[in-house]
Amino acid sequence: MKINSKTKLLLNILLLVVILGVMFYLLQNSFGEILAELKSTSIYALITVFACGTFYLIVEGSNIKTLAEPFTHKFTSRDGFFAVCYYTFYRVVTFGAGTLISEVNYYRRKGLKVSDGVGVTALHMVMYKLALLVFALIGLGIQFSLFYDKAPNMIPLILAGMVVTFLIIAALLLLSLSLNLQIFFVKITNKLFKSQKLRAVVDKANLQIYSLRLAVNGILQERPRIFKIFLLNLLKMAIWYVLPYFVLVENHPSLDFLLAFSLISFTVILAGVIPAPAGIGSFEFVYLLLFKPLVGTVDAVSSMLLYRFATYIWPFALGFVYVLWDKRKAIKGELEELNQNS
Repeated sequence: MKINSKTKLLLNILLLVVILGVMFYLLQNSFGEILAELKSTSIYALITVFACGTFYLIVEGSNIKTLAEPFTHKFTSRDGFFAVCYYTFYRVVTFGAGTLISEVNYYRRKGLKVSDGVGVTALHMVMYKLALLVFALIGLGIQFSLFYDKAPNMIPLILAGMVVTFLIIAALLLLSLSLNLQIFFVKITNKLFKSQKLRAVVDKANLQIYSLRLAVNGILQERPRIFKIFLLNLLKMAIWYVLPYFVLVENHPSLDFLLAFSLISFTVILAGVIPAPAGIGSFEFVYLLLFKPLVGTVDAVSSMLLYRFATYIWPFALGFVYVLWDKRKAIKGELEELNQNS
């Protein structure tokens, strides 16, 4: 059903009001501690936090551009940069529920078909999880003897996190690539749905799944592109993972770089498999569990808040500005359309 200009205008204004309301709520509650920590942070740490946060977005923007390029040559690194900000913003305001939908929607608005957008999103997740797995494996290999002596109970937990991450990667690839799974879906839907209307919906879904399989398979066939994407994912995670060390070393000069790097890799992979809205509560729990014995409670909490700002709040803030600009442009266009029709 086609929505008229007046309805679209009202919906955009309503969405803008809701966004501003959620932003106010987050500033009053969730972000208070992080913003307070920024005020008491040294210039050196602030520069490090903003540099890492921004450099991550640049690398991730290039990563997304490389993923989307086979479907549209108009997709730039700048588009990839704002894609991260856009879906991070919706990840925060929807408490994780709208992350994947907003990412696919962004690609659709940039000219990709829905099936291609889903394919890019699925591969984006796969390569991200693969980078987590690689760094966690390297970290466990380096720190195994230390953990075996000091915290042997953590080893099975880290291994479990790796196994779950591997299963997520396998499931995403299976859902995206398996022809047999698609045939099974067709057989089941043919038995369950007999009415013409439902058949039309199912047939459309089958076409989208078929297109998704072609999209993912097409990217995977380009080995140089996949290798580049893999390296970009390793680089973007490395930017995140060096942050705790650079924030903590000022007060803890004897802190071992590889140990801090390994601990944050374990934190991220474990937080990603512990159920929590947008991974928020689980990350804090695991981070403090691993870093408190190393640097004490105060510095562990401080570094955790700064890490959260660089990886979560900074892209969210940029995404908020982007969404405001986007909604302003949409409302302005709809007002002009209403004036022309009146």
